[in-house]
Amino acid sequence: MIKTILVPTDFSEHAQRSFERAFDLAGELGSKLYLLHVQTESALRTAIREGLFGDSSTDEELREAVSQLIEERFSKTMSGIDRSQVSIEHTSRRGDADYVIPSYAEEIGADLVVVGRRGAGLVSEMRAVVIGSVTESIIKKSPCPVLVVRREHFWKK
Repeated sequence: MIKTILVPTDFSEHAQRSFERAFDLAGELGSKLYLLHVQTESALRTAIREGLFGDSSTDEELREAVSQLIEERFSKTMSGIDRSQVSIEHTSRRGDADYVIPSYAEEIGADLVVVGRRGAGLVSEMRAVVIGSVTESIIKKSPCPVLVVRREHFWKK
């Protein structure tokens, strides 16, 4: 029985598709959905990359700006869905996604992890074998089954 579903997100299009599939599945099964974002960079690096850095920004202001940005992205991810149908919790953790995601799955007692597969084609397949990817790592380290949603996957209801 699948009562708890974890969806890691980097807020990409692929992660959005995975969230939507997991939401549909959670609705059908009556499962609780957990949405997890792992910050792999410092607040300073994220602020610079996202254009949030000002000349007089303090560390606290940068951390707050990044937290606000992540909350906005969670809201965007969950927009357009009926949250009354599925219980959803969302959180952000800092660290290496390869370790944080399986650890969080264990912490919440996840029965299933739903994750997107970023690449398509031979080059991406070879890159995943040689370099490794977060999805590959989750498959290997997850304490529960992992459902990988292909980029080109379209759900038929």
